Amino acid sequence: MANLSVYQKFYKLNTTDELVKKFQETLMLSNKTYSYFVDWGKVKEHVQKYDYEINILNYLVGVPDPRIKLKEIIEKNPEVLPVLPLIIAVRDLGISVIEDPSKPSETLKEFNFEKKDKLSNGEIETILSFCDKAGILNLFSGFKIKNLKDFLLGVETGIDTNARKNRSGEAMETLVDPILNTIKGITVIKQKTFGFLEDKHKIKIPERLRNRKFDYVVIAKTKYFNIEVNYYDGQGSKPQEIVDSYTNRKKELGSENWIFIWLTDGVGWKQGTHQMTNAFNDMEYILNIDFARKGILQEILKI
Repeated sequence: MANLSVYQKFYKLNTTDELVKKFQETLMLSNKTYSYFVDWGKVKEHVQKYDYEINILNYLVGVPDPRIKLKEIIEKNPEVLPVLPLIIAVRDLGISVIEDPSKPSETLKEFNFEKKDKLSNGEIETILSFCDKAGILNLFSGFKIKNLKDFLLGVETGIDTNARKNRSGEAMETLVDPILNTIKGITVIKQKTFGFLEDKHKIKIPERLRNRKFDYVVIAKTKYFNIEVNYYDGQGSKPQEIVDSYTNRKKELGSENWIFIWLTDGVGWKQGTHQMTNAFNDMEYILNIDFARKGILQEILKI
């Protein structure tokens, strides 16, 4: 059950329903900073890693028969192999493909794009077949790109957007870190496993959580707090599933007298009144960024 007495030091509240309403009224519309959209440094790094090989493959641009030219390039410069999967937005150097969906097991074919000093004629033909069927050759003959490096910069930018889910969590941490940094007398440990706490700091933990990772652990005198942060914009996981996962964490930590704090934000919770009411009924401490900045987080850590 929500520890109303803590919240009442900062807001005029009498019931859990009023607390849920205040929580929803103070949610952030966004947690995005400019760095959320694209990690340009990483995009540049991934492309520059193969700068030499990309320049070699640039000879495919504008040729009348890219298959013949690619065969010639692979024969002379097999080091270009790792770049070929990048053209179709794949970073893995080992790719498995089903050639006939009606016979998936019988027609599963494996391709290896690891850098080699020399390839046999059979290996070269296998690579050429993949490039033909996966549309890589058509990129040069049908789409008539002007520069492979520019194309790959665009591909890498697209791949990088898949990391936005992780950056959403990191964005929340950039908002939480300054709040924790203002609180004196605490020790903060970030992004480790609970097993790390037991091994390095001799802190007693629930054995079931040993291999689980945490966002924050705060040590305040003789008390241990686990703070988990997330941002929910209404997309992805169902709200009740999110609530259940953090409720379970709270129960697991309670067996060793830990205190659990869930710090969540996002406009998705404006439509999740029922779920947040359940959460506040099951957990003592749920905060959004506004609550934390108001001083409620510091108040909890003093308990």
